[in-house]
Amino acid sequence: MRFLLIFLFFPAILFGQSKKNSKETQTIVSGVLPDLKNETIILMPVDDYFPGLIRNGAYQTVKTDSLGRYFFSFLPKSSNFYQVIQNNYHRLKFDIYLEPGDSLFIEQSSWSDIPKFSIRGKGSEKLKHLEKDFSTFTRNESFYDKIQGNYFPTELDFKKFIDNIHFERINALASSTVIPDVVRKYHLNTLKAERAGFLLEHLERRNYIINEKFDYFFSNDDYYNFLDSIDLDNDFSRTTAAKSLASEYLNYKARHAFKTKNEEEWWIENLNWKFNFISIQPKSSWTDILALSTISEYSFGLMLDNFFDNLKKFESTTQNLFLIEKNNDLFELNIQTYKNLASGIKAPDFELPDSNGVLHRLSDFKGKIVYIDFWGTWCYPCIQEIPDALILQQNYKDEPVVFLYVALEYDSTNIIGWKEFIAGKNQRFGKFLNNNPFPGVHLVAEKQFRNESIKAYKLNFAPTYVLIDQNGNIVKARANGSKKIQEEIDKLLKPIKENKNEP
Repeated sequence: MRFLLIFLFFPAILFGQSKKNSKETQTIVSGVLPDLKNETIILMPVDDYFPGLIRNGAYQTVKTDSLGRYFFSFLPKSSNFYQVIQNNYHRLKFDIYLEPGDSLFIEQSSWSDIPKFSIRGKGSEKLKHLEKDFSTFTRNESFYDKIQGNYFPTELDFKKFIDNIHFERINALASSTVIPDVVRKYHLNTLKAERAGFLLEHLERRNYIINEKFDYFFSNDDYYNFLDSIDLDNDFSRTTAAKSLASEYLNYKARHAFKTKNEEEWWIENLNWKFNFISIQPKSSWTDILALSTISEYSFGLMLDNFFDNLKKFESTTQNLFLIEKNNDLFELNIQTYKNLASGIKAPDFELPDSNGVLHRLSDFKGKIVYIDFWGTWCYPCIQEIPDALILQQNYKDEPVVFLYVALEYDSTNIIGWKEFIAGKNQRFGKFLNNNPFPGVHLVAEKQFRNESIKAYKLNFAPTYVLIDQNGNIVKARANGSKKIQEEIDKLLKPIKENKNEP
């Protein structure tokens, strides 16, 4: 009945708009995304989108309701592929093709519900194959549990599993006879990119899954033959899946170049190698997205003392790197977000709730040194740090130092567990707190790393520590942990104590 009411409501809107735009044809995209309740979302052409990167520009923007329902109405100049974006990441399972005058209704299940993807309305016939593809490959929780665990004895067993899914999808696409050529080719490129993404990502994590080591896994040559089927041309590079693949592909190339080097050398040198690799390739849309894919890695580079010196070098390296000018502009725009984390820059403010729902702002603590610990109850290394954190707090109990713990928790269920944890009531990990409440200021960031309030800190791992001085300026955007931070806090306290002691 709920969806019936939506359809009854839409014609009324369309009727009113048809009078206003009698000579122009409105294009409608509506539906339900139950994971996005009361959220601001953007309908963006895929050509303008790169996962995780901010973008300037005027795009169709709406807010979902309490059930995740949304409604876009606009006047596109031409046919194109689109995605629904929230907090710089795509939220539809598929890129969708829209022609002027289309009116699509897309229903997508929540992560926690029985998997479902349906598409109907005017123009849906050219996208109906997506429903069949989704039924073939739901990418649900059980699938990710399987591929992220130690289920596969060898990497070739994993490859066989992924390939079986891939070729079933290929056959299903081939059996669909009503798909326009532009959509068929686009979706075929998507399937190839998704297959390659799963297979390359597996090499990044296989050693950790099997042996709890962070080393990259090097397979024999038979594993990599899937790359031979990919034509890294401009059409392939358009898809969201190709943009998601780019970083994995570049890592694969760099890892093999660094095969004889250790992990420390990798972290120091790999970005320079990647830029050099890109610069010697013929310019193309593919090399553009390879360069853009490096931006997310800079958050790891922030751990290096010479990061901002390196950043200047990266900028100069990219002066003539891009084929497409708007990609160069996108690169520069996102580079600036790292410059905003340099020492001496005003710390990006944020507002988050405590365990009672009371909102607190970082700027509330101006006048005091602030040591931020971005952590999570799901993060065992974070929890192991707690005894050191307790000692650190005790050392500064009478000093103007605030210990601010921002928990990166996914949803309301996780937040309930967080509240129990900081109250000292977690049965499994209560020993780290001696079953006492966790001292300090505790706030929570729902949706973890994708929380809008803290995105300026470029977080992609936990624990991450940030040190802020009494003037509200960044000292280090990637500070030391509880065991090693004391010297830096003492250095900040020294002038405060000297001013306090002056007559």
